[in-house]
Amino acid sequence: MTERCISASAVPATLAPEELRLKLAHLRQVLGRAEKPGIFLVQEGALRWLTGMRHQVIEVAPDAPSPVCALIMTRGSALELTFVSSFTELPRLRACLPEALADGPDLRLEVRERLPTLPQGCLSPGHADYTRVVGEVVRPLLGGLEGGQFRKLQWLHAHTHAALAETAQAIEPGLDGEEVQALLRREIARRRIECNLVLVAAKGQEGHLHPLYDRGFRIEPGCEVKLVTGTRFAELIVSASVMVRFGTPPEEEHRDRAYRALQQGALEYADCYRPGAVEGEIYREIGRRFARLEDQFALPGFARSAYLHHLGGPTSPLGNRDYIIAEGGMRSMFAWMQFAVNPVEALHSAKVELQGLLLPEGASLILDGSSQVQGNHLTFSRLTASGGTTGLVADLVRRD
Repeated sequence: MTERCISASAVPATLAPEELRLKLAHLRQVLGRAEKPGIFLVQEGALRWLTGMRHQVIEVAPDAPSPVCALIMTRGSALELTFVSSFTELPRLRACLPEALADGPDLRLEVRERLPTLPQGCLSPGHADYTRVVGEVVRPLLGGLEGGQFRKLQWLHAHTHAALAETAQAIEPGLDGEEVQALLRREIARRRIECNLVLVAAKGQEGHLHPLYDRGFRIEPGCEVKLVTGTRFAELIVSASVMVRFGTPPEEEHRDRAYRALQQGALEYADCYRPGAVEGEIYREIGRRFARLEDQFALPGFARSAYLHHLGGPTSPLGNRDYIIAEGGMRSMFAWMQFAVNPVEALHSAKVELQGLLLPEGASLILDGSSQVQGNHLTFSRLTASGGTTGLVADLVRRD
């Protein structure tokens, strides 16, 4: 395994010219539908969406206020972008923003320390429609399967799984949780990827739904380790998990059967994501499908896995999850929405995670995590859900 970072030439552009033009046109369309002359963007994820650049100095949540804000106003055929930040950020912004946004058509750019008076009618935080409109701006993956955002998402998803695969092969009994997370962060960083989440479940943390890495818990022979990460590239976010088993537990056959059922269950869950689907119905349908899997795999008690963990949900530049699917919820899915699901099985606490993209018609696209994995460091099973969705689902990594 090489320790060198991947070549910068192998990394996709954070904001290609055609992607910038598409984003600005989409932004203008959303403001037109809302009948607003402009919008004041403050979220770190929204600023990354607009510029392709990281702005946070201290780690913040994707939907939290960024150190940089952007006032965007329509001026006839032009868009006027005023970036505002403290004096500490101005040298960076004045050096980097003109180059990042150079290919924006009819774009007027200003960088300043003090916020101008917001024009009449401009959408800003606190307005009744603000959150909805910001979501309409940044949540759809623009350009479809041929666009720059999708190319970045594919690349990030594949390299995230490659980092997890290499970590799964590098960790050994005796390492504690802090040491494991350091190895994973190294693999992520050398791929020129950011990381905003690492969870590690070692011996004694099997039942922790969100296991915080901890030096008090170690890998031991015969245990299963969860590796979970949230990665970022430009504005995009990927959520991924891999299970690693050390040795042969006495109940291995039962564990394997439960894991295969969970792989199928994760795909069944993803199969529920279709344009127009309502979260409350998705919530109910998950329970029905996991009950069928309990019978199919002869695993009494497996059906509880449907609701053991949170139910995942949409993801976007604004969040590793924009929201969690809720019982009785009325929010609807839409075309080109990203989502991530990560059920945990109730019998042995294994976890499977999938990330997908809603297409305008038919089944969702399940992202392929296999393309950058070396050798057999992490294998995948191609499965088909009862509703027709197909995808590669990560297998358990077995270590002697």
